Amino acid sequence: MLARSASMQNRIAMYNGNVLKIGLFGANCSSGRSATKVPERWSASWPDCLTLAKLADDAGLDFMLPIARWKGYGGDTDFHGCSLETITWAVGLLSATKRMTVFGTVHAPLFHPLIAAKEFVTADHIGEGRVGVNIVVGWNEGEFDMFGVKQREHDARYDYAQEWIVWSSWPGRATARSISTAIICSSRTRALFQSHTAIRGHC
Repeated sequence: MLARSASMQNRIAMYNGNVLKIGLFGANCSSGRSATKVPERWSASWPDCLTLAKLADDAGLDFMLPIARWKGYGGDTDFHGCSLETITWAVGLLSATKRMTVFGTVHAPLFHPLIAAKEFVTADHIGEGRVGVNIVVGWNEGEFDMFGVKQREHDARYDYAQEWIVWSSWPGRATARSISTAIICSSRTRALFQSHTAIRGHC
């Protein structure tokens, strides 16, 4: 176990020496990753998410990563018909766990970068350096339509994400000290959590 600090290296390593990180994906959405009608399918209720996070933390899992959904798929299974918003979900789990990283997921085209920066810096204080940021730049067309936002072409999405990251951490654009000191620590490959970044904030 690495010493808890806000160093870039320790944040990217999720405070442990495990080369392979193991976590849970999509627990904030009903049915999780299984489109099924079985009665015992995952509920994604807050009590269930809280219980799961505590079990995962005690078992030594490295992270929990949510899916940002604005509506479900409907149909017989109503896959992801119920979901919890990811940043508030992460804050709740961070306050109830001790060691694992909990991610929030943002659709960059739907979130103003300064609002996202302040939300994640606040979450980072609550989680004492254990918050992770999952930046998604494309998604289901129907959900973007709910916001009146048109999706960019594939490559343009990632150009926009880079601009969004710089914008959210640029001191001259900040209106609060906690935002102006937000520092993006790492931008990973597209295949790994779309874009995976960690934020550090100071009081």
